[in-house]
Amino acid sequence: MRTIAVMNQKGGCGKTMTAINLAAFLAREQKRVLLVDMDPQGHATLGVLSGSVGAPTMCEVFVAEPGDQPIRLRHITRPARENLDVAPSDIRLSEIPERLFGVAGRETVLADNLAEVRAQYDFAIVDCPPNVGLLTVNALRACSEAIVPMDPSFFSLHGLGKQLETFDALEKQTGHRITPRVLLTLYSGRTPFVRAVVNEIRSHLSGRHFETIIRYSIKLAEAASHGVPIAHYAKGCAGYEDYQALTAEVLQQDTRSPKGERITLADVVTATEDDDDSERPLPPAVTHAGVMFRLEAPNAARVQLAGDFNGWVLDGNDMSPIGRVWKKVVKLPPGRYQYRYVVDGVWQSDPLNPAGEPCPHGGHNSILVVDEKFAE
Repeated sequence: MRTIAVMNQKGGCGKTMTAINLAAFLAREQKRVLLVDMDPQGHATLGVLSGSVGAPTMCEVFVAEPGDQPIRLRHITRPARENLDVAPSDIRLSEIPERLFGVAGRETVLADNLAEVRAQYDFAIVDCPPNVGLLTVNALRACSEAIVPMDPSFFSLHGLGKQLETFDALEKQTGHRITPRVLLTLYSGRTPFVRAVVNEIRSHLSGRHFETIIRYSIKLAEAASHGVPIAHYAKGCAGYEDYQALTAEVLQQDTRSPKGERITLADVVTATEDDDDSERPLPPAVTHAGVMFRLEAPNAARVQLAGDFNGWVLDGNDMSPIGRVWKKVVKLPPGRYQYRYVVDGVWQSDPLNPAGEPCPHGGHNSILVVDEKFAE
């Protein structure tokens, strides 16, 4: 089961709209989907269920009343559409951080509950509240991927760095790694500034953003007001076309790395001689000289490459800067390898490689598999 959190600390960026419509389109693709509403406003619930929603909701999953039997996630899920279930929320969920203050295990309640229904679904889409608190931390601890919807505004662009820092802080504190991707939403394309924001995202977040852009569409708001995803409301409008394209892109990512276990050079575009001096950040790729590793780190003073192929030794394994990108070519025989980049002394996994596994010393090592036909 793929677990995807949809989050942004800034409201009004199409976060809940994205959770609702991605879940609905995945269900239309015959994927079994669970939409988990972790926002006390309950807008994801209202967006797929018409009418009022009574208890139990996610509130009861977190806190059982004295004398009552514990309520699990599987007890509260309700069918919304074919292949689409929803775990509803209501305003009482806002009380949970205070009620669980100091309680052991409070940050993994959702992860523990999702583990129990893993075999029942292909996707769990979690709509997060617009802040970083206990509920959002629960969502992130339960998910391995994150979609960050971002409207093309100055405040969104300014806050994006802080948003991405949240994922880094989580990994440093818990060892749990999230693969985030930015999704541009509410796009009008009418002003030079809006187009400049798009170019800025594509320039600085290569490999960490969706190619799909969600255009502004009044039909999206209309559909939500009726408690109906756009997939079942207005076929052919911009919102329908864009979320359908986003779903295809999400599924394509699933196809490229079915289990998220490794990145194989057979699946990577082979670099040519002309690409050797490119300033584009890329996942590991084959060149005429060997496997090329690249990392975008424009402000770094020193970047090194460490892996089991060089004994995790830093000395003598410095990468060379070319503009904003640091690179190093390593001759590797066929096999499976773990590696990390070390930026000014800070160890980090490859941001362009979603395949990784936990490291005993904390964080995740990136995984690379060199196929026989690509090795020298």
